[in-house]
Amino acid sequence: MLTAALAVVFVLCTGVLAGALIAVERAIVPMLLQLPRQTWSQVHRALDPGFDPLMPTVNKVALAAGLGLSFLAPGAAAKTAFAVALAGVVGVALVSELRNVRMNRRIDEWAAAGEIPDDWRTLRDRWARANRRRTASALLAFCVALCGCWLAWV
Repeated sequence: MLTAALAVVFVLCTGVLAGALIAVERAIVPMLLQLPRQTWSQVHRALDPGFDPLMPTVNKVALAAGLGLSFLAPGAAAKTAFAVALAGVVGVALVSELRNVRMNRRIDEWAAAGEIPDDWRTLRDRWARANRRRTASALLAFCVALCGCWLAWV
């Protein structure tokens, strides 16, 4: 019963992570890439409170559920699948914290100083590349979590 509940939570959380990041990748990033300097900074900063603290919380719940499943799932194949999916969730967390969040802080510093540097496009493009990496990691986690469920219960 506990293992099944963890699997439901894990699949839901990885699905939310993947879905939200795919939406950002497919809709928000292309829009941001077309905006001029000042508008880009304002829109980027306005979006952040909508994702934080929800997405980090979903990621932490997924980490806990995935860790549990890596040990409790029935069968070696299911445990392996859940461990691989967990690695995808870890990838989302690492890229988010080490790349995107740090860049978001720089953007906030620019706004506080009232001046966006001339090389702002470089940071914008790096942020988009990092987002692409964490989106791929989240999608991998979701797909492999589904496979883990299939391996455990079919």
